[in-house]
Amino acid sequence: MADNHALFSFAIKNLTPRETDWLKNLMALDFEDERQRQEIEEMLGIPKSIRSRIEYWPDFSYSLSDLDKALWVYTEDSGNAWNAALLVRAFLARFRPRDIRQFGVAYTCSKPRLDEFSGESYVVTSRNVYSDAGVAGMVWKAIKTGKPQKTAYKELDIIVRPKKPGRKVR
Repeated sequence: MADNHALFSFAIKNLTPRETDWLKNLMALDFEDERQRQEIEEMLGIPKSIRSRIEYWPDFSYSLSDLDKALWVYTEDSGNAWNAALLVRAFLARFRPRDIRQFGVAYTCSKPRLDEFSGESYVVTSRNVYSDAGVAGMVWKAIKTGKPQKTAYKELDIIVRPKKPGRKVR
């Protein structure tokens, strides 16, 4: 039997006392308690433009250090990168609306099984969470068909255009 893992690690640094208190309060809430679950959802303030429902919280590991003035978000075995992205989005929306955070996720397997290894990148702003999960499929289709691929992704248009034969890449 093989075990699959979703691994990631990143930090939000230079926390102010106010930011640290908000994070401590949020992370101390018990998702199993219905009233506290509602408070978690309110603190995360997920906008309607992000279609998401939290099934478990936090579903990742973290360390909040007053000494380092940092929140370290990570997994040792596996975790929910989407929940981590929602936390970052809520934090940025509340405290650092102009910041952008990026982190990567490695999807691995304890045995060398075919197609069980991959990765994904997240870009998080105060308004949205973006993932490159669908872009690889667009690249594959553009190469295969020779035709541009386009998708609207929240407030972005993502376009993949194959180069015409004979054009030099700079």
